Amino acid sequence: MSKKIKSYIRGDSGLSDSQLTRSQASFFKKHKYELDKLERCGKMAMKRQRREVKARQPKSKKSLWQRIKGWFNVE
Repeated sequence: MSKKIKSYIRGDSGLSDSQLTRSQASFFKKHKYELDKLERCGKMAMKRQRREVKARQPKSKKSLWQRIKGWFNVE
């Protein structure tokens, strides 16, 4: 195996620390909009999930006629 393939197998990018930092900064700068959009979508999904967990079923309202029938045990 070549040295380049071995480094990818190990998970090493082959860059020095400063090169890696610069490449990450460049990546974040190029993809800032998409990353912000993902973060907003994630926050909205978390809020939606929290709201669904706390949500309760609405109480069923009985009409006047249903109440009257209930008093006389008529279905």
